[in-house]
Amino acid sequence: MSRAAATSPSLLMPDPPALRAPSRGRRAYHRPVPFRSYGGHSGASPNPQTRSVSLAQHHCHHYHHHQRHGTRTEAIQAAATTSSPAAAAATAAAAARARAAASSNLTATSTTPRRSYIVAAAAVYRGGGGTGSSGAFQPASKSSPGLASSSRAERLADERFRLQAVRGAGGTGSGSGSGQPGALQVGALVEYEKNDRAVLAVLVAPDGKKNWFAVDQTGRRQPITPKQVVFVLPGSGYREGDVAAFVEAAEGADMSMMEVVWEIAIETAGGPLELKELATLLYDDTTPRSLYVTHRMLQKDTLYFKPAPRGGAAAAAIVAGGSYIPRSAEEVAALRVQQEAAEAARKAAEAWRAAVVAARTAKTRAQQPSAAEWEEGPFGGRIRALKAIALSTPRTDDVTTQLALSSLQLVGAGSRAEPDAAAALLVEIGALRRHEPLQLLRRGLAIRTPAEHEQEAAALLAAPPPDPDAKLREDLTHLRVFTIDDVTTTEVDDGLSLERLEGSEGAAAGIRIWIHVADPTRWIRPGSNLDMAGRDRIRTLYLPWGSVPMFPRQLAEGPFSLREGQVCDAMSVCVRLNKDGSLERPRVVPSRVRVNHKLTYDQADAVLAALAAGDGNGTEAAGTGAGAVAVEDGSRGVLDVAAVADLLALREAALARRAYREACGCIEIPLPEAKINVPYSHLDRARPAVTISRISQWDSPSRSLVAEMMILAGEAVGAIGAEAALPLPYRSQDSPELPPASALAALPEGPCRGFALKRCMTRSAVGPSPRRHAALALDAYVQFTSPIRRYSDMVAHHNLKAWLRGDPLPFSGNEIESLMAAAGEAGRELGAAERESENYWVAEYLRLNWGAEYPAMALGWQREEMQLAAFLLQREGLEVVVRVPQGTAFRPGDCCVLAPSEVNPATGFYRFYIAGWTGGEEEAQPARRVGLATRRRQLCKPCGAIEIDFSDPDTQISLAGMVLGLVAGLGAPIWYINRAEKDEERLEELRALNRATYAETGEYMTEDEIAKIRKPKWTDRREWVDDD
Repeated sequence: MSRAAATSPSLLMPDPPALRAPSRGRRAYHRPVPFRSYGGHSGASPNPQTRSVSLAQHHCHHYHHHQRHGTRTEAIQAAATTSSPAAAAATAAAAARARAAASSNLTATSTTPRRSYIVAAAAVYRGGGGTGSSGAFQPASKSSPGLASSSRAERLADERFRLQAVRGAGGTGSGSGSGQPGALQVGALVEYEKNDRAVLAVLVAPDGKKNWFAVDQTGRRQPITPKQVVFVLPGSGYREGDVAAFVEAAEGADMSMMEVVWEIAIETAGGPLELKELATLLYDDTTPRSLYVTHRMLQKDTLYFKPAPRGGAAAAAIVAGGSYIPRSAEEVAALRVQQEAAEAARKAAEAWRAAVVAARTAKTRAQQPSAAEWEEGPFGGRIRALKAIALSTPRTDDVTTQLALSSLQLVGAGSRAEPDAAAALLVEIGALRRHEPLQLLRRGLAIRTPAEHEQEAAALLAAPPPDPDAKLREDLTHLRVFTIDDVTTTEVDDGLSLERLEGSEGAAAGIRIWIHVADPTRWIRPGSNLDMAGRDRIRTLYLPWGSVPMFPRQLAEGPFSLREGQVCDAMSVCVRLNKDGSLERPRVVPSRVRVNHKLTYDQADAVLAALAAGDGNGTEAAGTGAGAVAVEDGSRGVLDVAAVADLLALREAALARRAYREACGCIEIPLPEAKINVPYSHLDRARPAVTISRISQWDSPSRSLVAEMMILAGEAVGAIGAEAALPLPYRSQDSPELPPASALAALPEGPCRGFALKRCMTRSAVGPSPRRHAALALDAYVQFTSPIRRYSDMVAHHNLKAWLRGDPLPFSGNEIESLMAAAGEAGRELGAAERESENYWVAEYLRLNWGAEYPAMALGWQREEMQLAAFLLQREGLEVVVRVPQGTAFRPGDCCVLAPSEVNPATGFYRFYIAGWTGGEEEAQPARRVGLATRRRQLCKPCGAIEIDFSDPDTQISLAGMVLGLVAGLGAPIWYINRAEKDEERLEELRALNRATYAETGEYMTEDEIAKIRKPKWTDRREWVDDD
């Protein structure tokens, strides 16, 4: 039988079926509740005050009953029988609502749940009438069904009446008679906290005197303590099946109802609301299920309500569910903004995670976003934050650090904001190249020229400044000029010429040597922006994959350089040599020159080698004009006889100069260098083409020629400056303490002797006044021939040209001293950056050629007390330090085979071990080790294993640690597993005994009885009471 139609939606909506008590069902009639159910005393008359309140509650209930099942007139008559003042006020309000409802002709069926009313009311508030900007209710439109004529005041009065009725009833609303506060007992339904998670469970048995065993919705039995309990539902006798029903009802609750309830609460409550009152507003019901669903909704809600302070009534609050305070409209608005921001951040994090996953799963770099796309896309902020961490940017703020940390953690790339982790992620997703020069970037060295400097360089090219030395500049374009550089050189800052002098009657009167030096000071004034930029960079940085120029490339590789076939401004040093190789009347002039022959070292070596072998008729060709020498890949293809003759004369002059300096006591260090080359386009390849080649001026006639001519120019400028007392950046070096001549003579010539001399050399210095340079055996020396790539040479050019013009010097002695001191510090920093880059690429070269063997020569002890010796890789020209096994005797010059044992390009670390000796006095015994090492390598090569030197003490310690770790790692778990299995067997016996005891006596064993048989352990789960 359906319920009668009603007219007051706020009072007539029954419970939804999901929250209705199991015993309630669909009743055909509503039995009046006895007076004692509303606060009266059983067996005695209540006091007048209590009776008046109880009467009000009683008649309010009858008003509610008649509204559900009778007419409006009957409801008003039922409420009018009250006699107390409080009840009279409630009756008047009820009568007003009944009249308003009668005049509106509203209808509602008995099957419409309370939730339907809340949703309908929300639709009316926001649809027909809606809420204003302040969130207050506005009258609904008349077209809204069921609530068209209800005014805001009437609805609020209706809800206020209901709250008063619930508060006076002590928690019983419509259909809630079964919900009475309970305590912890068997059959109680409680919610407890476990691992910061709320769990609903029914208590099934005590666990000692205070604790309990509880079963949750999964059927799992858990021990809990009273401190864990946060909410006790009223009533008792619950079963395990009720837990799942309550949880299911709570999970299906509509959280959107909280907003409407909050709007009602802030208008009607006027203070904290208890759980039963909120359940009444939500569901018109305070049954245990309704209370639990309301409780869970309030726990999930973070916007509209907040828990009221419990104070000293914490236990009562746990039983009653606590009280809640509706937040103000301002608080809700602020929280909503925060939640919207948090939601936006969550979506952004999900998008970032998805983008990284897509980049990681890409099969090629082309399928990944480019570095520019990452930087300019929606994740630009995260990329910049990660780069700041990866490059160890100084003064990184906390916001950037936190953003980088969250970016790493979201994609599982690290738990800390560390540079290596950030760099690895950026490389993985394509935001950095695989071989990005992080060593330079982490030192704050810019790889690219700033945009403002590029713009200033473009302005210089568009409007060249006037030449301050135009009147002094000599035209030397009639001279044949050679430039000899590496094939990769783009900044050509020096060239050579030979001028043959004629005496009386056409007889040869000797030669004059010209060293032409690029003249960037013709374009850059001291103190200009570009000059200050060069002062900051100090010099060009040379790296395996290219260079970082001191000036913008469009200037350094353009008008600054001595370009082939073009007339270029230069500073030309003119010298004549005496017969013994000493200087005679040097001078320096601004000039204009034209480069005729642009040669590489290999091409010049080929020409000189051909002359030495007699090709091209050698010196006869030079003297008679017959013959020529072909030059492969040269700009002109063939050097004519005159050019070959000039090149040969320059070579002979260089030899004479070296003989002169050797006679004066110069110290030559004949150690080769390792030239590492990597194509710039390969920096993002997984396997770049890395090459390491050996270069040495003692092995290359053209390199020796150029080096000697540059020293000659530096001596000439130093002599001019010393004679004129000019403050220039003079380079000097104190005399070293060399080994005894007998010790040096015992060493093989070449690298071994050069290694011994290098260990004795002192550091050079730069000052404004001339001092002797011991290694070069010169009384005054100024580096002058590289002004495009070295700022100290620029300083020398500025002062020397100002002296030639008769102008004031731009740099005083004190300024030069301070500039060179700063340049020394910066130069050491650049040198360290170059070494780090070289170490990285050496390690990468070894990684790419893993398994290769490297013929080497022993140079000598590096640190004999640590068994560390220096070796020279003969093909690569690379000097490495290797630990020599104890008891191994060798001499400098002995040859061996080295192999890498460990390589880490990220840190630039590599380590070699001696695979075997191939020459020297220990040849017989090491030959056996070579065989063993060779067989070991043959076994290891198929699986790519790392070769191990078992004679190395570090290796022995590592192996001992591995053995101990293996024994402990396997033995401890085996012992623990055996112990646990035996204990589990004992526990099964105790459980069987416990169940038998219960079957015989009806009681389980106590903890003391169990402890006498088996002592408790910290690993026990406290599950003695029938855990099956």
